[in-house]
Amino acid sequence: MKTTELLRLAERLLSLPTAPYHEHAVRALVTEYCRILGLRVERDAAGNVFARYQQGASGAPLVLVAHMDHPGFEALGPNRARFLGGVPKEMFRRGAGVRFYTADGVVQARIRRRLGDERCVELAGATMVRRGDFGSWDLTEFRHGNGKIWATNIDDVLGVVGVLATLAEVTRRRWQTHVWGVFTRAEEVGFPGAVAAARAGRIPRAALVVSVETSKERPWARIGNGPVIRVGDRTSVFDPSATWFFTEVARRAAIRAQRCLMDGGTCEATAFAAYGYRVGGLCLALGNYHNIGPGKRPAPEYVSADDLEGLVELASAAARYWPRFEQVACGLRQRVEKVHRLALRRLKDE
Repeated sequence: MKTTELLRLAERLLSLPTAPYHEHAVRALVTEYCRILGLRVERDAAGNVFARYQQGASGAPLVLVAHMDHPGFEALGPNRARFLGGVPKEMFRRGAGVRFYTADGVVQARIRRRLGDERCVELAGATMVRRGDFGSWDLTEFRHGNGKIWATNIDDVLGVVGVLATLAEVTRRRWQTHVWGVFTRAEEVGFPGAVAAARAGRIPRAALVVSVETSKERPWARIGNGPVIRVGDRTSVFDPSATWFFTEVARRAAIRAQRCLMDGGTCEATAFAAYGYRVGGLCLALGNYHNIGPGKRPAPEYVSADDLEGLVELASAAARYWPRFEQVACGLRQRVEKVHRLALRRLKDE
C-alpha cells in the first residue's frame, strides 16, 4: 500500500471515537472497508468482526487479530464516569480534559476529583452526559509530522489499520493464500472479545493466530527501528515456529525488523494460547502507552510512520509466504542441526 493511502486510512480510523464496549464507529468502518475489498465479512454473537480471504490455497488460515478499543471513559450519569482500562491513578488529576461522545454531539469536560474507586471520577461540565455515553482524554485525534503519527487511540486502532492494509495488499495482488482478519472488542478490560472467539472455535485449530498490536517502547525495542516480531508478552511466550517464520520472512523480503520480548502488557495472543491455539505476535513500539505522558499526565500516543509501513510490509509478506509456512518454519530445525554438525563429538553413555 502506498504511503499516502496508508496514512489516509490511519487518519480515518484514528479520528474515530472508541472505548471498551463502545467500538461501533471503528467496527462500522472496518466492515465497510472489508466489504469494498470483496472479502467475506461476518460478525459473531460478541460483536467481533471476521473478514476472510482465500485464493487458490487450502489448509488453515493465517489469522491476523487486532482489537478495536482503546482505554476510555464510560459515563455513570451527569458529571460522573468510570475509566475502562489500565492507567495509574495519577492520571485522574484535577483539570484533566475529557471528551464525551453523546447523541447530541461532543461534550468537553474536566475532572474535578477522583472518587473512592480509583477508576471513578467526578466531572465538571458534563451535565448533559447520560449514563452509558463514552469518552476519551481530550487530546489530539490525529497528527502526522516529523516521521511520527500522533493520536489518542493508537493502541490498538493502528493495529486495525495494519490488518486492513494487509488485507488490501493481499486482495489487490490476488495472492494464492488464505488469510483472515479478526477484529475484536474490549481487549483493554479482560479480553472478552478474544475469549468469546476462542471459546466458540470459529477459528480453525490448525490456524496461526497473530496478535497485531502496539506495545510500550522498551530499551531493547525502540521506536524507529522497525516493526517488532514479538517473542512474547508480559504473561507468556509465543510459538517458536511462528517467531522463526516471521524472522525468516523479514530476512527474505529485506524488511528491517526487531525480534523482542514486549513485556509492557499482555496481548490477545496469550488469550488465544490459553485456549490451545498456536500464536505469534507483530507490533509497533509505542510512545505514551495508554496516553500516559511525562509526569503521568494525559498525552497523545505516538509511533514511527516508517515502522507502520514496515509492519504492513512484513504482515503482507507473511501472508504471501503463508502457504509455505511449514517449509519456512522447518529452517529452525535445520539451523539447530547445522550447529549440531559442528559439535566436537557425539554423546554416548559412559
